[in-house]
Parts: sequence; C-alpha cells; structure tokens
Amino acid sequence: MQAAPFGAYGLSISVLLVSIMLAIGGVLLGGGYALNDKRLKELGRNEILQSLINGALVGGFLLLFSNGGIIGSFVNSAALANGTRLSCSPFLQYNAAICFAYDYLIGPNQYYYLGSYHSSVLSSVTLIITGLISLYAVLGIFKVFLSPVLAQIQGAVQALGAVAVSATVQASVLMFVAASALTLILPLGLILRTFYPSRKMGSFLIALTIGMYVVLPMTYLLNAAIANAYSLSSNQTSLSTLSLETGSIESGVMSYASQGANSTGIVYSLISIGSGISAQISNLMSYIFRAIAYFIVYAFVLPAFSLMITAISVKELAAMLGSDNFFGRFNLL
Repeated sequence: MQAAPFGAYGLSISVLLVSIMLAIGGVLLGGGYALNDKRLKELGRNEILQSLINGALVGGFLLLFSNGGIIGSFVNSAALANGTRLSCSPFLQYNAAICFAYDYLIGPNQYYYLGSYHSSVLSSVTLIITGLISLYAVLGIFKVFLSPVLAQIQGAVQALGAVAVSATVQASVLMFVAASALTLILPLGLILRTFYPSRKMGSFLIALTIGMYVVLPMTYLLNAAIANAYSLSSNQTSLSTLSLETGSIESGVMSYASQGANSTGIVYSLISIGSGISAQISNLMSYIFRAIAYFIVYAFVLPAFSLMITAISVKELAAMLGSDNFFGRFNLL
C-alpha cells in the first residue's frame, strides 16, 4: 500500500489556493478587458493558465501517489519482482523500493533477492570488524614482532568503519524521504508553485519529491544487481570463511605462544610462531583487502552513481515544470 500524499491538510490547502488563484486570475483578466489594458489581460491569462496547471498537478499527484496509484504500484512491483522478500519497518513498506534500500544498507535481518539471501552492508561490515578487533587483541600479545600486521588490521577497521557510517547515513536519508517526501515536501512545493514569486522554488520541490521518492530508491535496486553480479568477500560464504580464518589464527597464536613458553629457547619460540601463522595471516589479509574494496564500491561508488542519476532526473523534471533556471551553476549536470 502506498502512503496517502499531501499529509493531513496539504490537499485541502492546495485545492483552496488553486481556487483562490484561479479566481484572482479571472478578476485580473476581467479587469484587463474592462480597462482595455493589454498587460493586465496577459497577467490574468497567465495566472489562470498556471492555476489550471497547478490543479492538474494536484489531481495528477493524487492519482499517481495515492493508495494503489500508478507510481506506487510500479515501484512496488519492480522492487518485489522475482520473489524478493523484505523485512523493514512498517512505515517504509509503503514504498517497497525504499524498504529494499533500507534492508540492503542496514537491515538487521537477511533479505531475499535474486534467488538467495543477503545480509545488509552494515551487518556484514560489523561481522568483519568484530572478528578483526578480536584478532587484533590476540595478536597484540606479540606486538613487537607483528606491528606491521597490527597496523594493517587497524587501518582495515577504520576503513570498514567509514563504510558502516556511510551505509547508516544513506539509510537515514531514505527514512527521512519515506517520512516527509509526500506529506511535507510535495504539498509545500504545490503551495509555493501557486504564487508567482515562489513558482520556480515550488517546481523544484515537486521535482525533488519525485527524484527522492521514486528515482533514488529505484537506483538501489540497480546497485544491488550490480553488486551481486560478481562474488567477492561480502557474501555470506566468504564472510564465514573470513571468520574461520580469524578464529584459526587466534587459536594458532595462543597455541604457539603456549609452546613457546614451554620451550627451552626463545629462538625456537619465534620460529614456531612465525612459520605457523604467517600463511594464515597472509590469506586473511587477502580476504580483508578484497572485502574493503567490495564495500567501498557498495558504500561510496554506487551511491555516487545513484546521486548522479537522481540529480539529473530532478534537474530535468524541474525544467519540465518551469524551473529550468533555478539550478544556476548546477546546470553542468
């Protein structure tokens, strides 16, 4: 089900203002004919035309975004195609594309997409960070000898932390869009478009609503398809392998440390530790770097692609609604 647009009072206010401006346009047009004033006639005709356009926009958006509306049905059918199953908050389920993007980014539960179950970016990154912190604590026993490895683990944790923050910020933006796009930004845009001084601002807000509520979440469907087109360290199998590698190294370090403590020479202890865990650490770091590269694409590269598509869509829609000069320097998009 699609959330009803315009909020509690937006529809009533929009209809009232359209009626008032239509009446004002009629008065101006009548006064122009009575006074035989060409400018007054032109102003009256323009206000009547703009009021009719605004009325059509109000009716059109009500039809498109209301329960079972055309856009709502299209977005939901596209997001839930091929048996996709989601588990986001109830207020996000009004827009299945936003619900999908939320589960894709920070959802606590796995979602079913493209024939398999997937964990969110935040869940996967958190799993890796937890393993790395545990490994860092164990390897810290030999900090003097393993300081380069510890430095790499620390850098990996910082990079993955940035990925987690990026995913959380994106999800927060989408939650804001779900809560306010139709009930606040859209009616405000329609109201501002009613008046001549704020007409371009209103057109921009209407275009922004469509871009944020429809185009932006739909791009996450494309992002997920791109990200899942190749298999790297963020899938559940690789994450399990990464956890096993981490646990194996931790067990090995503790075992070799115990052997070293019981041996007669420190040289023997160092050789045992180095030869026993070097291959495992090398394999683990390979997994970590691949995971970081994958999640950087997840959290930074693909979202930049989404923002670019959304910005271009908003610009073109704003131009169609008569706000082509509003962007100024952003016309480079």
